[in-house]
Amino acid sequence: MGAWGNRNFENDQAMDFVGDFTDNPSLESLEEALATVIEQGEEEYIEVDEASAALAAAEILAAKLAKPAPDFPQKLQPALAAIQVNAILQKKARKAVKQVVKESELQELWAESGDLEEWLAIQSDLLERLK
Repeated sequence: MGAWGNRNFENDQAMDFVGDFTDNPSLESLEEALATVIEQGEEEYIEVDEASAALAAAEILAAKLAKPAPDFPQKLQPALAAIQVNAILQKKARKAVKQVVKESELQELWAESGDLEEWLAIQSDLLERLK
């Protein structure tokens, strides 16, 4: 994992998702990132790339709800106009975040790093911002 911090935009995988979303902002891309984690979480192991993309998608939705993370990339601001958030999507985002926190390669990497508690606090904050 190419990470330089424990926030959700501080890794290569999330910034790849941000780049793709900035180039082609769509609600479908956010839904797809969340659905991948939700579906895998029920039956398969969630890889770090999928987990990071889902957390970035959830952060984008939180920003659209006027609750952005402190490190929300400014280049994403114009792309927010392309999406509308509804209660169903908020619920999916919360479910995806919970699944990543519960069991994923990303969660395991943070546990191994010794910074799990800080990372969990960030995810807890994200869950609150998605309400």
